[in-house]
Amino acid sequence: MDKSFKIPPKSPAYLTKANKLPEILIGLIGKEFKLTGKTRTDGSAIRKIIAREFFKNELPERAMDTEFEIVPPRKKGVPKILREFIDTYVVTSGTSYNLQVWNRIPNCKTVLVKYDSGASLKCNEVRYVFVKIDNENNKIASIIILTADYIETHFGKFGKPTIKHQLLISNKARNQIYSSESKVLYYPDSRKLSYYITDSYDKHNNSIANEPNLQNLYSIGLLVEIVAKKLVGRILESNSTKNRGQALERMTLELLGYEMAIGKNLMGGFPDIPNQLLEVKVQDAQTVDLGKFSPEREEVVFIENNLTTFDVRYLIALTDPKTGIIEGIVLAPGEKLGEIFTYVSDVSYKCQRSIPMSFFDLYKGQCVFNP
Repeated sequence: MDKSFKIPPKSPAYLTKANKLPEILIGLIGKEFKLTGKTRTDGSAIRKIIAREFFKNELPERAMDTEFEIVPPRKKGVPKILREFIDTYVVTSGTSYNLQVWNRIPNCKTVLVKYDSGASLKCNEVRYVFVKIDNENNKIASIIILTADYIETHFGKFGKPTIKHQLLISNKARNQIYSSESKVLYYPDSRKLSYYITDSYDKHNNSIANEPNLQNLYSIGLLVEIVAKKLVGRILESNSTKNRGQALERMTLELLGYEMAIGKNLMGGFPDIPNQLLEVKVQDAQTVDLGKFSPEREEVVFIENNLTTFDVRYLIALTDPKTGIIEGIVLAPGEKLGEIFTYVSDVSYKCQRSIPMSFFDLYKGQCVFNP
């Protein structure tokens, strides 16, 4: 496949509109395609055929090398036809098609391509092109283009991969925070919480272990003033990240006004400070371990109020690994973390979703988008 397809468009606005894609690919319906029986070989062949059609149609203007950044390390999870933000799949026979998406969670807002302009291309914006093959006649029977949202709405959510995710905060991102006046990067609370939070500080006697009381939940704006800004410059005295994390949690509790008896153990659950729906993390390496819950995917944390990992507020202390000095703070709801930074995994993983073969058969002889 031509190398030009490995370069993103000049901006997301330059992508071919999704509803125009069928017009470009309709000419492939009925064309000969002989399956080899080798998944990778057939997949590569279809990808080249699809790419060739886009090439004929005139590709979106390319981004210059200095205008963008591929965010995931080693480009893991980035769609193969990057110029049109497309991945292709060969559908053959059987009662269902098992869609496998590698190294990204399809319907999430994790950034894959970041532009210097501030724009970005995210996981949930990838277009999935399914090419159904007529095995008996060795021809392309149909082409169906779907979004991740359409797939989950019609066929159910993708299976959750059993992996331990980490959050990658690049040196570039850290330096931008360090160069700011406050050395604090923060984003407003989730829309759900915005109706309940308070901007007024009122020291209370609630236990940190209590579930969030939505009437006494401090806003991120208030947390910036009473916690984040006061943490910058403090020292986390410990030789291990785990112990530094505990030290940071105790400092945070102190600044929030919670009384902690000497020697009393911390909660150790998720989030670290349930009463304020606050998870506390230390970054003294390039990545931050997220533990059991990851805001890359929305999961309910407190059933009673339907609060999820997207609502949980994350306070991340950017710390010098040698001195333990807190040099900057990130404070944001979980739903924003993937837009600012990158989720990574040490191992390759896949998300799967079964799609009935009858769905593809419905559109025989057609090329459609989100039908």
